Amino acid sequence: MKKLIEIMVSILLIVSISPIQGFAKEANSVHTLSKEQQNVYNIVLKSMLDIDTSAQFNAQKVNYENVGNIVNQVVEETPEIFYYHSVTVGSDGTIQFKYNNSKKDILKKKSKIDAAVKTIVAKSIKKNMSDLEKVKAIHDYLVLNVEYDYKNYLNNKVPADSYQTYGALINKKAVCDGYSKSMQVLLKKAGIASIYVTGTADGEDHSWNLVKVNGKYYHVDTTWDDPVPNKKGVVNYNYFLLTNNQLKKDHKWTESDYPNATSGQYNYFHNMENMIEKSGYYYYSNAQNNILYKMNKSSKKTSKVVSDRVPYFTIYGQWIYYSNYSNGGYLYKVKLNGKSKKQIKRMHVVNIYMNGKVLYYKEFASGKYRQIKL
Repeated sequence: MKKLIEIMVSILLIVSISPIQGFAKEANSVHTLSKEQQNVYNIVLKSMLDIDTSAQFNAQKVNYENVGNIVNQVVEETPEIFYYHSVTVGSDGTIQFKYNNSKKDILKKKSKIDAAVKTIVAKSIKKNMSDLEKVKAIHDYLVLNVEYDYKNYLNNKVPADSYQTYGALINKKAVCDGYSKSMQVLLKKAGIASIYVTGTADGEDHSWNLVKVNGKYYHVDTTWDDPVPNKKGVVNYNYFLLTNNQLKKDHKWTESDYPNATSGQYNYFHNMENMIEKSGYYYYSNAQNNILYKMNKSSKKTSKVVSDRVPYFTIYGQWIYYSNYSNGGYLYKVKLNGKSKKQIKRMHVVNIYMNGKVLYYKEFASGKYRQIKL
C-alpha cells in the first residue's frame, strides 16, 4: 500500500494535473528532461531541500502546466523530502510549496533521520563489501528493525510518518512507502544506485525498489520480505533481487518507465525462507520444507545441517538454536557442522533471536517471551 503524492495546481489560468507515479530520473529511464525542464527540476529540488515556501521559474521557457509533474518527479526521487504536502503553480512562473509541518519541526525530524542514516550505514556497511553484500545488509536491517504498521493499516488509520523514512527509521513502524523510501536513502548513503518504483501488488497500491548490483538491475520488495504479523529475528528473501518476470506474478507496474531487470544470477536467495549469514556460509530454512541447510557463499555449494524442520532459528558462536518442528516445535541446539544436537526446552517456541549474549524465544502457548543467558 502506498500513499499517493498530492499535487494541487492553482494557476492564473486554471489547470488540473493528476498525480504521476513511477518517475525515475535515471540514465536508463525513458523519462528524460529537456535542458530548461532540468533547470526547473534543480530549482524545485534546491528550494524543497531548503524548505523554502516559494520559488520562481522562467514560464516563457517551460510550460507552467508541466511544473506539477516535475515537482512530483523531484519528490518521488528524493525521499529526503518527507515533508511535502502540495504545490501551487502560477502561469507567471511562481511556485508555492506547502509542507506538512513547520520548518522548525521539519528540521528536528530531519536531524533525527540524518543521524539514524549515518549510524545504520556505519554499522551495516563494512569496508570492501560487494554491491550484493551492501544491498543485503540494508535489506536485512530494515526487515529486522522495522515492523509493518499492520494494526493501523487494518483500521485505515495509517499516520503520515509511516509512509516516510521517519516512520521506518525513527518510529520503527512503516507501510511500503516507508520501507522503500528508507531503502533508497540508505542505499544512496552506501553508494548503491536504486530507484523507487510505484505500482500495485495483489490489487493494492504499492512501492518497492529497483537496485543496481554489479551493473544490473534487480527488484527488491523489502516490505514483502518482512513477515506480517512481525516475527523477530526472521528475514525472508522471496522478493530479494528478482527479475521483471519473477516479480510480475503478483506485482504490476508500468515496465516501460523503468530499467528492465532480467538477470537471474541471485535466484538461490528465493529458496531461503529464513537465513543467517555466518563465517562464509548462508544458513537457511529451505522454502520447500523448512529443512535447515547451509550454502558456501563463494562456491554456492549447499549441504544439509540437520534433517529437522526449522522455521525459526538463530546463531550464537558455534551453535544454532532452533525451534524443531519435527518434534513439537521444541527448543533445540546443534553445532554449525550439524553435530551434538540437543533438546533444551520441551515446549513449542517461535520467534527465536539473539540480543547480545541473551537468547530470546516466544512460548507459542502463552505468547510470552523468555530468555536464556548464553
